[in-house]
Amino acid sequence: MKIDILTYLFEIINFFVLMWILKKILYNPIISVLKKRKDYIDESIRKAEEAESRYQRLQKEYEELLKEIEETKKSKLAEITQEIEKEREKMYENMRKELDAEREKFLESLETHKKEVLTEIKEETIKTSLELVSKILYSFTDKHLHKKLLDLAVEGIKNINPEERDNLAQELKEHSVVYVETAYPLEDEDISNIKNAIKETLGVEVEINQTEKKDLVTGVKLHIASKLIDVSLKGQLLAFETLLRKRIEV
Repeated sequence: MKIDILTYLFEIINFFVLMWILKKILYNPIISVLKKRKDYIDESIRKAEEAESRYQRLQKEYEELLKEIEETKKSKLAEITQEIEKEREKMYENMRKELDAEREKFLESLETHKKEVLTEIKEETIKTSLELVSKILYSFTDKHLHKKLLDLAVEGIKNINPEERDNLAQELKEHSVVYVETAYPLEDEDISNIKNAIKETLGVEVEINQTEKKDLVTGVKLHIASKLIDVSLKGQLLAFETLLRKRIEV
């Protein structure tokens, strides 16, 4: 079989021409489309990755925000709880102070009432005792008892404290009058006994100025310069009352 060289060359040339035409007309547009498609896909992937990255960032920021909100909420809750606790303690403290004040006020009121009641009891006791003693003593009141009390007054002059005697003597030398309050008029013997007792005790001659006072009931009150000797029934009752007040504690 004889091969035609020209025909063979022509076929080769046709093949290359066809390849060139295919490249220009078909291959290049396809490549271009594929490249654009690839670029589009790459761009889409890039955008998707960016979106994913942005999503992850936003997700992280959101989680951090939630965490911050939760921490803030806990902090605020703790702060509010602390404030509530402080207010509760303050309220309890105020209530305690008010209750203590009320209790103290009540106790003071109770103590005042107690003192008032005890004072009333004391006064009533003193009054009753004085009335009883007065009735008993008044039943024995007469000139005989008056005489006994006068004798006690004379003994009282003789028993004047030695430390007082010099001062009393000096006072009597300047004013030698002794004033006597008496329930019954003094007899000459009584006046003489008083003057002699003063002379014996203080060494001074005195005059007696007597005043009759029925409210003494019986007995006498001697005013010897600045010293008082009271042996009257009234004076003894007053002394008894003073003693009772000291003995009866409120």
